[in-house]
Order: sequence, then C-alpha cells, then structure tokens
Amino acid sequence: MAVFANIGLYMYSRQNTIKQIQFTTVDNGVKKLVLLNEIDVENTIWEANKEENQNNDEAFNQECYTVGAFNSKSEINPILDVLKNDVIKIRSRKVISTQEAGYWVYIPAKKSREEALNIGRQLSNNSIKDYYVVTGGKNINTISLGLYRDSINADTRLQELISRGFNAKKEIKIEQWPEFWLDYAIASDKLDNIININDLNPDVKTNLVECNW
Repeated sequence: MAVFANIGLYMYSRQNTIKQIQFTTVDNGVKKLVLLNEIDVENTIWEANKEENQNNDEAFNQECYTVGAFNSKSEINPILDVLKNDVIKIRSRKVISTQEAGYWVYIPAKKSREEALNIGRQLSNNSIKDYYVVTGGKNINTISLGLYRDSINADTRLQELISRGFNAKKEIKIEQWPEFWLDYAIASDKLDNIININDLNPDVKTNLVECNW
C-alpha cells in the first residue's frame, strides 16, 4: 500500500514556526537545518488486552510505524480513532524541532537608549544605513546589523564594521517549535486492514521504524 512506501529514518521538516526572529533578514531564503529533540513522550494511550491477542507470538510478528508531523495534538485524534481497533498499541509524542535561522551581526546592547542611538548616528556617518536599534525585549538597546543566510556573508559584514572601529559581534540565531507524532505497533497479518492515512491528512508521512517501545 502507498501509505507504507516510505521506509527508513524519520524525515522531519516543517515550515510553520511559533517563535519569530525579531531582527531584519538581510538575505532571503535562510537555509534551514532541522534537528529534533524529544521532550514529551506520553505513556501508551491505548493497548490491546493480552487475552485479545490470538497469537502468542504476536509481539515477534509485528511492525511499528510513526506518523507525522502534526502541527497540533488535536490533529492526531481522527487518525487515532481509525487505528485503535487494529493496532497492538499506540502512543503520541511531542518533539521540539530546532533550526538554524542564520547568522546575526550586531553591536552589543548599550546602557541607555541615547547611547544606542549615538552608535546609530556613527554608523550613518560611516555610510552604514542598514541597522536597527532594538527597542524592547532581552536585546533592548542592541544595534542589529542584519541576519545573514551563511557565515561568509556575515563575516564580511562583521569585518567591515570592525575595520571601521565598531565593536560588532556575530551570533547564530535559532528557532524552535513543537511538532506531534503518532506511533503504533500492529500485527503483520493486520496490515491490510489499515486505511490510507493520507486520505485523512495528506500532509503527514508514515515511516516504518524499529519496535523499541
């Protein structure tokens, strides 16, 4: 069946983010490197009673799959409802997806707004117009000089500023957001009972995984 065609490692990518970078992006199309860290594995949310298992060796003739990624936990429920009658056990997971958003070039925060604005005037006097004085949050009074897609462009900008006497710095910016996954184990002889999950949610993928839970 088409739903089981994707076999192998988890392939996670999502474009929707919750946390937004607050600084001006100088280069569009920042390359995204996605890393996933599991932070909230729930207990098994459904498991067949042992007496319901017709084959005592069922645990050794099962296959395990993961379905995702879902944007919210509520998106899992329709799929959970249709799988529950055929699987051996099933659970949901919440993971945090992390990606590099680029390289931020900036001048560290000043003690006062006036001091930060004075640095801005110095930048303007040196024909450096593309800057922003941060007005709030943990980076208040920092002078932002752009978010770059790769290290080379950021380093070029950084060296230009340093050569003109500015105490500029470079920092990797990170974005994080939650994703939700559904794991299930099913007896091999019941695989044909499973509907095509993409009929319920075309945006998720089903991957074969090791049965290690």
